Amino acid sequence: DKPFARRSQFGERVQQFAAMATAAAASSRGRAARQRERTVALGGKPWKPRPTEETLPVFRLRDQPMQPERGVQRDMFWMHFVGSVQLFLPLDADAWAGVSEEDLEVRVSKDELAIRCKSKDLGSALDSMNGKLRKEVNRTRCSFAIERDVRDPLGKRRVLVVELAKQQPGKAWPGDKLFHESIFNRKSFGWTANQTLVKQDAEADEWTTLRPGRRSDVEDPFTVSRGWLCTELEQGQTDDLLNWRIVLDQKKLDEAMEKVPYYHIFGADCSARYFKFFIRGDESSPVLLGRLGGQVSPDMTFFELTTLTREVEGHRIVGTMETVPVLNVTLVKAPDSRGEWQEMLGVEQESLNGPQGTLEEFEQEQLRLQRDPSPDREDWTPDDWADEQKENADAAFKDGSFRDAIVYYTRALRHTPLNEKLLSNRSAGYFKTGQFQLALDDAEKAQQIQPRWPKIYFRKGQALRALRRFEDAVAAFRDGQSLERGNVEWEKEIQRTRDAEVALEERRKAKAVAK
Repeated sequence: DKPFARRSQFGERVQQFAAMATAAAASSRGRAARQRERTVALGGKPWKPRPTEETLPVFRLRDQPMQPERGVQRDMFWMHFVGSVQLFLPLDADAWAGVSEEDLEVRVSKDELAIRCKSKDLGSALDSMNGKLRKEVNRTRCSFAIERDVRDPLGKRRVLVVELAKQQPGKAWPGDKLFHESIFNRKSFGWTANQTLVKQDAEADEWTTLRPGRRSDVEDPFTVSRGWLCTELEQGQTDDLLNWRIVLDQKKLDEAMEKVPYYHIFGADCSARYFKFFIRGDESSPVLLGRLGGQVSPDMTFFELTTLTREVEGHRIVGTMETVPVLNVTLVKAPDSRGEWQEMLGVEQESLNGPQGTLEEFEQEQLRLQRDPSPDREDWTPDDWADEQKENADAAFKDGSFRDAIVYYTRALRHTPLNEKLLSNRSAGYFKTGQFQLALDDAEKAQQIQPRWPKIYFRKGQALRALRRFEDAVAAFRDGQSLERGNVEWEKEIQRTRDAEVALEERRKAKAVAK
């Protein structure tokens, strides 16, 4: 099976996104000013969102992976990217009790990292992150933070994260060890006042002391909006993976890469149940945002910029090919969520059209909505809930937003899974977005529920014809015709199917002759 199925061409939304682009660019110019205001209000400390304990820990991805992708050295593990290397040290709850980012002194030179705790003696707990590096770093772009560990399902365990910016982006770091292993490695000892003064005098120009906290997204420059850059969206899944393929506009991508390196264009935030993907500098207008249909392993998330060669649809010369830039986004399903999901990512249209904050803020809002349902819905039946979603779906379908219609029909089916009309309508949505096998599956489910409804056989025949199963399509149309003998449209559909079969055979013969 192909891992991707055509989900939607951003199509009808492209003009809408483009109209928003100018406003997004204008608003982005004020982000730096708002950041400075927040910093002043907090007494000079950098502002960052403070998630509550009820939200899930978030894995933040701002770079593309590079081989070797990850490894372990002593007590820490690391992840390797095109422009950086991230170090992760799980923190023992007892030893690190009461220690915050402000209690750490993290210093970096071009080829060495030194970390110590100013408030208490941690013994050898920091040895794994102290020493001479085997590659050089750009110390002005390094950062550190203490965050909740995404590998902890309860979100209680903490981890020290140090991001080392490469001095030579794109150059691979050694896969066996990041630090030189020797008895002369720098240790995380408690410096005396005299030692500190000597060190500062001798190495003031060689070392940089990092400020606590990750670099804020609002510091990223605006490069391009999603409406200009993203042209098509496809998605698919296997038992183990979720995949999104975003087709990009080559001209806009080239313009963006004139401003920032390609590995700094995109960003992703992922928790076990929520996902946000965005263009850096345009983070308030995410490309993808919503609740996942199951649980994932957040720190296994990755995206990759590559190309796709495909046949040009609708070109007058059959077989004409094109190569387009695409971004592949992959999430790994958690072990207890493997298998096919009914819905990969529940996306609200309002969430994509309106300005958005962090993923934690989005999750907090979703949790609030779950806790505070509208009072007039307390006595609703499953049919009432399904009808509400169906109204949204019908409106989206009428507007040509077939991708959104599918999402709403899917939600309605959660309340009334044996509703043949919902299955038939979702089949039509799948057909409109080129997902012909899914369209056929829904039509056949509806047929099992209500075999005497003629429209079901029309949906089934359309899907079979698109799948080039022409004889089966004709049989489906014949079944529908037997239920509506006075309707001449059935014979027209049968003739269209025969014509499509002949046209396909002629194209195959033409290709054979050309070879």
